[in-house]
Amino acid sequence: MTAQSENDTAKESTYTIGAVARLTGLSTQLIRVWEQRYAAVVAERSANGRRVYSTTDAEKLGLLKALTERGIAISTIASLSLDELRARVQEADQVALKPLPRKVSVAALGTLLPAVVCEEIVPANPVELSLSGTDAEAFMLEGRGLQPDVLVVELTNLGPSSIDQLASLREALQPKATLVAYRFARLEDEKTLAQNGFRLLRLPLAPDGLAVSILAAAVDLRAGQHYKPPPAEAPDTPRELPAPPARRFSETQLLKLARIESAVDCECPHHMAQVVQTLAAFELYSAQCENRNDEDAELHAYLHRATAQARAGMEEALAHLVAVEGLSLD
Repeated sequence: MTAQSENDTAKESTYTIGAVARLTGLSTQLIRVWEQRYAAVVAERSANGRRVYSTTDAEKLGLLKALTERGIAISTIASLSLDELRARVQEADQVALKPLPRKVSVAALGTLLPAVVCEEIVPANPVELSLSGTDAEAFMLEGRGLQPDVLVVELTNLGPSSIDQLASLREALQPKATLVAYRFARLEDEKTLAQNGFRLLRLPLAPDGLAVSILAAAVDLRAGQHYKPPPAEAPDTPRELPAPPARRFSETQLLKLARIESAVDCECPHHMAQVVQTLAAFELYSAQCENRNDEDAELHAYLHRATAQARAGMEEALAHLVAVEGLSLD
């Protein structure tokens, strides 16, 4: 057999879920969860209907295991390619060797992780604990504007309320990176946080896993890869509107139409006359605002013209209705 054919055979090798479990050290149950919930891999079916995995699947599962053991949430890495996972593992292995210009300042909120940072991470790493606490409100009050390199927040569960709390914490302390360590969460909430720049870690978390995550965040900060909120979109410039058209109906005519509903089969003249009256009233109001409010004159000028166009359109419809119904406005 040639070297090429040996390579092709290796590429085509398949493994049962039990074999993959032995190769990676993962349980068969966890492999199924990662496949079904996160689509980390997709098993094929053999001729007898059994699930089989490729060598690529086995390698990917092994890399995912290595990263989750460092505290990285599976939901944030399950969709990465094999090359991306290899790079993440290599980065995690080498992060402690990358020089940092100064110590990494950390603010930690939670029941257990602040003590872990203080007692186990700070002594052995270029990390300093700037602030710690267990009460979120007091923590935000004390840390407002602190701007630590990394904010570490420990939560039991993620949910809509905790997402709001995390946003408030980040807004108050203004960290360059935020790590969120938690036990349970819905996939939708994990995705929401990841999309908004939060780094997710699963509890329980070994001290070395937390240290690697803090240092990795710091290395990314040095490279300018920290989360930046998207710039606010400038409001669209409204299209230029023509000058307000002259009114087609006087107040007396509109008042007559508003009272004429009993003379026709429907109340459309009544309702449409009221609409025109309302638009005309707001048209006048916005014109007055334009004249007395220099700061918002441009906005009120636009509202004035837009309302006038709407009023003219309704007047045209009302004129057509008057003609069809044969109504007299004299």
